[in-house]
Amino acid sequence: MPLIRRFLFLISILFIAALGAAAAETGMPLYELVEKTGSRLEWDAMRGVGRIRKNDQVMVIQEHVPYLLVNYETLRSIRSPERGPRGDIRLSTEDADFLIEQLGLLPSAGNGLYISTIIIDAGHGGKDSGALGHFTRDGGKVLVREKDLVLEVSRSLSGLLKSKYPDREVVLTRDSDVYLTLEERTEIANAIELDEREAMIFISIHANASLNSKAEGFEVWYLPPDYRRKLIDPETLDETAREVAPILNTMLEEEYTVESILLARNILNGMDRQIGRQHVNRGLKEETWFVVRDAKMPSVLVEIGFVTNKEEALKMKEGDHLKNITEGIYNGVCSFIEHFEKPVNLE
Repeated sequence: MPLIRRFLFLISILFIAALGAAAAETGMPLYELVEKTGSRLEWDAMRGVGRIRKNDQVMVIQEHVPYLLVNYETLRSIRSPERGPRGDIRLSTEDADFLIEQLGLLPSAGNGLYISTIIIDAGHGGKDSGALGHFTRDGGKVLVREKDLVLEVSRSLSGLLKSKYPDREVVLTRDSDVYLTLEERTEIANAIELDEREAMIFISIHANASLNSKAEGFEVWYLPPDYRRKLIDPETLDETAREVAPILNTMLEEEYTVESILLARNILNGMDRQIGRQHVNRGLKEETWFVVRDAKMPSVLVEIGFVTNKEEALKMKEGDHLKNITEGIYNGVCSFIEHFEKPVNLE
């Protein structure tokens, strides 16, 4: 190829590459939209899902998905959010303009979303004693009942949270030795109505048991990320939106899953700092426990210790130790609330 033709060929290649880069750079970076609107961005890098919040508005987008979920009610077709050459998520100019119009350009005074309600569920009760521990101490018989331990922790936790958050609702599914079915417990939580800016969390308190009398320690459970609840009833949507109810349900479930894991991690860390030196931290666990499976909100199940382990069970009978357990859970809940209401922006 003559030198001049090679030169012109090289120039054409560079020109085409430049056009391609320019095309990839069109639209608006997500971080720029957040800055312009004064909103906040929560980005789940594992799933490629982003939630843009401002006051009572929530916009959910997902990488490579041509839909925008507006306030968990309306699904709007958009150009799929894609990554530019620099790795930033970009929206088309038209879609960015729509979001700016919805959110407004004035900076928000606050994120506007807060935990208004905390549900504390003391496991078992009444005719259901839960796990039992039968031991001998100083020549006498000692009976340790799960239902008693978790009720004491739940009451104390409720008191601490009411003192710190007097303007929020702290609800005990039971505050005495009464029996409630699993369905009744979740119905109490699911029946609470929230305003658009409000959210709630569900914390179920239990004590563990094992055929291995040496098993010990505390742990926190959450629903497996691939579990799916029926969070949105298609019958509550208008006809045009019913066909996309599964998409809406998945998007909302993704949010609850992430928040449940964060809540579980914060509670586990709080307990570890409080009692981790004396007891085994068994970590985070996944399971489809009914009491959290049917709660339509971020929810966790806390196992405070083993009733079947003599040393641990007798220690849990002591007021000081249960107080430390309670303070650990309390610190974890407070840490989660602070994170939830003032989250870190992730790009």
